[in-house]
Amino acid sequence: MESLSKFFDPDLQQPDMAFLNKLFEFQQAYYSGEAKLKIIESLLQELCLLTGSSAAGIFALDRTIITGPGRSNVDHIMIHDFLSNDLTAISFHYETRNINGYDILICPFVDPEGKERKLYLVQATHPFTLSDFYAIKPALPVLNGMVFHLNAVAEINQQHQEIARLQSLIASLDDIIIELDENSVIKKVWVKDVTKLFMPQEFFIDKTMVEVMGSFASIFTECIEKLLLTGERQECVYPDFNPEKKSWYSAKFQKIDPASIGGKMRLICVIEDITSKKLMSDQLQHQTLELIAAKNLAEQIARKRTEILSIMSHEIRTPLNGIIGICNLLHQGTYADPHIREYIDHLNFSSNHLLNLVNDILDLEKIENKKMELRATEIRLVNFVGNIQKQFESLAKSKGLDLKFYHDDAIPEFVYADDLRLGRILNNLIGNAIKFTDTGNVAIYLTVVDQDAEMVRLCFKVEDTGIGIPEHLHNLVFDKFHQVQQASHRQQQGTGLGLSITKGLVDLFKSEIVLKSKAEGGTSFEFEIDFKIGTNSENKVPAIPGTNKTKVLPELRLLIVDDNPVNLLVAKRQLSCFGLNAAQADSGISALKILEEGDFDVILIDLHMPGMDGYQLARNVQIGHPDVKVIIFTADILEEVRTRLREMGIQHVLSKPFNPDEMHRLLLEVVEPEH
Repeated sequence: MESLSKFFDPDLQQPDMAFLNKLFEFQQAYYSGEAKLKIIESLLQELCLLTGSSAAGIFALDRTIITGPGRSNVDHIMIHDFLSNDLTAISFHYETRNINGYDILICPFVDPEGKERKLYLVQATHPFTLSDFYAIKPALPVLNGMVFHLNAVAEINQQHQEIARLQSLIASLDDIIIELDENSVIKKVWVKDVTKLFMPQEFFIDKTMVEVMGSFASIFTECIEKLLLTGERQECVYPDFNPEKKSWYSAKFQKIDPASIGGKMRLICVIEDITSKKLMSDQLQHQTLELIAAKNLAEQIARKRTEILSIMSHEIRTPLNGIIGICNLLHQGTYADPHIREYIDHLNFSSNHLLNLVNDILDLEKIENKKMELRATEIRLVNFVGNIQKQFESLAKSKGLDLKFYHDDAIPEFVYADDLRLGRILNNLIGNAIKFTDTGNVAIYLTVVDQDAEMVRLCFKVEDTGIGIPEHLHNLVFDKFHQVQQASHRQQQGTGLGLSITKGLVDLFKSEIVLKSKAEGGTSFEFEIDFKIGTNSENKVPAIPGTNKTKVLPELRLLIVDDNPVNLLVAKRQLSCFGLNAAQADSGISALKILEEGDFDVILIDLHMPGMDGYQLARNVQIGHPDVKVIIFTADILEEVRTRLREMGIQHVLSKPFNPDEMHRLLLEVVEPEH
């Protein structure tokens, strides 16, 4: 123990032995008792009595550690704020200051760890003197030791609590946790279920990974080396040491902050049983390969389906082009025998019916595979719908039905619409209405729902007085290959694709078709479409068969290229009705020779020809004869064909079987800038 003489001032003749005895009592009570903070507070109270102070406390740079007596007499908060703002300026053995009428004695002391603290006493009746400092000076080292010990105990208790909390947390985990040093020596092992270890827990301590893991150690040491080199967390996956268990584990390695464990280098390895995760991952991976294979197979089937449909379209529509073309030629003639006209009408009806069946199947393919896109052009909408109505007048009249068309006067004259798809919707609905109506009428309504300066929303409705559809069958009428048959009526002909295709086309217009009907109560179908309002009054309305009178084109020089002699005959004869004497070629090679020998305005090219096909011939014409307008004349109407032609810069396509009015209109469209 240090000499007590250092506690006393040499100028004082006698120390206060009574106070020294109390100090020893306080010191003994502190280190032997439990209420350590109370003892320090009591010692501060004793210092107040010794100096006549009204309050005392101990203050550190970071916080107030102990506040002694006098809470009700002195504003400690004011003193604390002062000391916290100006504490570093006090560097003598003691110092006195006056704050708002309070005289304060401040005595600094430093603990063994170098942390500085201040003992302060507060007096309001008289100023402190040197004798006050010497009176309390023996208490400074005692207080210093007590406060240092109190803080040390608090820190130790906090560490114990953190360790206990960590132990509790680790014990709640199902994982195995291993602490290692930088040499891969195991220092600690935590595990909730000791049966997960292949040997007793204590056998791991102070052994290297190689000693414990044997041949498996390389998996771990590689991760540890990477962790030490990069500082980044590492992970490895490995099977159980016993191959019969079929288990899998994940080991994750990371560094522990050295400052938190006394500057030592430590690594943590967390081992997790991932058998169930691995099994699920393997199953998912296996299924993903299966899905890829199924997707590839589905794509192959889709491509094959498209190829078959393309071939079917070409092979069926090519002979139909000859049949329908000859029917059109015969229909343009005059015959004395009425039976001949009847035969021609029946032949024309049957061939067009077969063509509609083929178109239904191809349209359904496009809709289901989302290969159909809307192509808007400017049309006179009221005239367009009126022409469709006129197209069905003769059929309605033959059944004794009235076919009417009603429309609002406020409908804009021009709108942008895909006339081909809109016409198909109306054709299907009007045709069905006439088919399933035996008496009464069929009406077409076109009304304005909403309109502004740029857009107009129109409602289309087709209503009949036919046999109707029972309400419980409404959801079935839009199914593929389904027709609602009723026992009281004759079986109706058809594939059952019309309404399914109609619904798909209405969906393309971002609309919904609504059915209202009941048995024997007639039927109505309606839908609404938004149209952009047009302004160009010079645009032509797409023609409806039989609505336009043909015009003669005597100055047009035209070459037809087709390897099918019937198609050549039909096209040449039809063109002759327009006043054209067209040249013809049965192959791409012969067509190029004819082009070299003469001047031509237009060339009609079939796509599917042996040797040089239509794509190759069209490209040669574009390069070698750029002034010749190219029209593709094909029975292949799939969207892929149209896309490929657009990519080649070819916009004009005439489908087989062709309609004479459509051929005439297309020729006018091609040559109009020059004629």
